[in-house]
Amino acid sequence: MSTSPATSAETINVSDMPVLMNVNMANVTKLTPSNYIMWNCQVHALLDGYNLAGANTAYALWKRQDKLLYSTVLGAISISVQPLLSTATTTTDIWNILLSTYVKPIREHIQQLRQQIKHWKKGSKSIDE
Repeated sequence: MSTSPATSAETINVSDMPVLMNVNMANVTKLTPSNYIMWNCQVHALLDGYNLAGANTAYALWKRQDKLLYSTVLGAISISVQPLLSTATTTTDIWNILLSTYVKPIREHIQQLRQQIKHWKKGSKSIDE
């Protein structure tokens, strides 16, 4: 089974040798007059991911990987939800914000429904009877 070689847009060279890179911005939301903050976050994440904006060498590889994931995740989220993530600087931040926004309310809603069901009655009988 053979695999096709990666293109220069998919290859991240971690050596000191200069490489000309083609940065794929297909996942970046298009800039509009009302979405500059999120567009800016996505572009900087992508540039950091390709190590084009400079980075501390001690954690450059981790930061590059995280920024590529960050850019991809932001690109996969609808424009109406993206402003919720404007304070996120890492992929972990994005996940934590999404969890606290969507998962916690679901758990609270389930607890609320359980309480409501306990109080349901049919005639004079409770749900437990």
